[in-house]
Amino acid sequence: MRVISSERESEGAREEAKVVDAKPRRRTRTARAADKKLSKAFTEANRRYRKKDGSLRNGRTQADIAKLAHRLRKKM
Repeated sequence: MRVISSERESEGAREEAKVVDAKPRRRTRTARAADKKLSKAFTEANRRYRKKDGSLRNGRTQADIAKLAHRLRKKM
């Protein structure tokens, strides 16, 4: 059975991508600084929204922690 190219594409088949041997790009100073700030912000957000035993405070979710962390990072 022959399959024409349009049928192959519709069935989800893809051509193999060419592998390029390139060095991974270095992260910029800005990106590294942003990561460091977000890391500190997550530490602070976890401190605020978790109890001493590590469990979440009542009514809080991990999404709340992430939202707070991003807000804190923006203020840094």
